[in-house]
Amino acid sequence: MNEHKEPDLLTLSPARLQQIQQDNPFVRISDAVYDILEEAILSSRLEAGSKLKINTIAEQLGISGTPVREAIERLSSRGLVVEQVVDGKKYKSYHVFDIDDTDIAELFMARKAIDGIAAYICAEKNWRVDIEQLERHAAGFRSAMHEYVVGRAGWLDAASDRALHVEIVNAAQNKYLSEMYHSIDKKLNYLSVRTCEYLAAAKKRDDLLRICSQHDAIINAIRMGFPQLARQVMDEHVDFCEANCLNYRSISRLNEKK
Repeated sequence: MNEHKEPDLLTLSPARLQQIQQDNPFVRISDAVYDILEEAILSSRLEAGSKLKINTIAEQLGISGTPVREAIERLSSRGLVVEQVVDGKKYKSYHVFDIDDTDIAELFMARKAIDGIAAYICAEKNWRVDIEQLERHAAGFRSAMHEYVVGRAGWLDAASDRALHVEIVNAAQNKYLSEMYHSIDKKLNYLSVRTCEYLAAAKKRDDLLRICSQHDAIINAIRMGFPQLARQVMDEHVDFCEANCLNYRSISRLNEKK
């Protein structure tokens, strides 16, 4: 982990805090700070390995250090921040979590197992699936991809991709499956962001379009009630995302060394 990397403080705008408070006047400050930091981490505006200094963040947001500490400790409990004890347990150091290739592969394996069986169940019992909602999520991702490709967005928003997968898992209505999925939900969200980020950075428009087509294939298999096909196309989709994520991650590291 890079101890010297620090976040771009422009990502921690007090205007964002004020907006959250305007939207919900009763929100706890620590909850608002949590949302700001979580959003910054998952969108890569706070890079993996970035050191989080409580006093600096508090000063930037114009608040005391206590709600910042509470927010960071919550993020640590969710696995998005790594906590390190230094100086004989007298001080704690916090960094945005990083993830290595082995962890990525294992996360994709877990995602494939859960998403695959969820897609199977949804196709088997498709009368309880909101197909129109799945289509809205797929259309949302296609729109986000288009906005990025044509240059109207500075980064590729993966929110609709994640929402589609979560919708399928929830529609399966298996509480144990949902519990397993949501226990790693934040890291899966990060994984989705990273996959889209690497594809976008590599300017592989055909690969981005292929993800859109895979979404459509999954939805169609569920709509037609073909469980085996739904699981197969979901597996192919996850495998494709894993291969591209690891590939472009490797390319990115090589470029950084040049």
